[in-house]
Amino acid sequence: MPIKYKNEVKYMGMFYECPMGENTPEDVTDKFNLRELVEFERYCRDYMLWDQLRTCYHDDAHIVVSWMEGTIDEFIEGSRHLVTTKAPAKHKIFDTLVWKHGRRAIVECITAIQIRCELDDDLVDLSTHTRLHYRAEKRNGIWKLLTMDAIYEKDTMKSAFTDGSFTASREELAQYRPTYANMMLRQVKYGGHPNGELAGEDRPESITQLYESSSNWLGV
Repeated sequence: MPIKYKNEVKYMGMFYECPMGENTPEDVTDKFNLRELVEFERYCRDYMLWDQLRTCYHDDAHIVVSWMEGTIDEFIEGSRHLVTTKAPAKHKIFDTLVWKHGRRAIVECITAIQIRCELDDDLVDLSTHTRLHYRAEKRNGIWKLLTMDAIYEKDTMKSAFTDGSFTASREELAQYRPTYANMMLRQVKYGGHPNGELAGEDRPESITQLYESSSNWLGV
């Protein structure tokens, strides 16, 4: 239950239980800046603006996605390698939600990751639906990102042509997590080692664990 004090509401629970639509002028400005920040971060990643991407993150930022876990500098270096040696990904953002508490905030982007690449002598399209879960912190008056975790929902992969030859059997995909099996299959075929223990809707407890951790960090 919320505890009201000095015109504020403190929630003891999950970050998404914080009320929406009750923003102060400062909240409106902060949330606008946070939405712009995460959308610019994805824009920089998609269009290889590496220096600008780095400015979106604090020095101690940590990234967890299917193909790597590590520091922001390791993420940028790995991303450089991916776009020069393999097909780059594009991120289509549908909605961005912000929960703010003081100088900390949780931001989630409802996102589709789209990749067109050569696979098994065919041209294929991979589409992965995710929620990109960020923690952001305001330091010295400037918001920057502190973490990014991907939460996987579902994915598909098929030939770009109606008469294409690519297929992935149920048996082949059954080796991987159902929420991002096609993404994992592609990464394996490209010589990668995808992380099969990430947050996903096929394992609700994994999302709960991430959300509880973020809620404790946010201080709600």
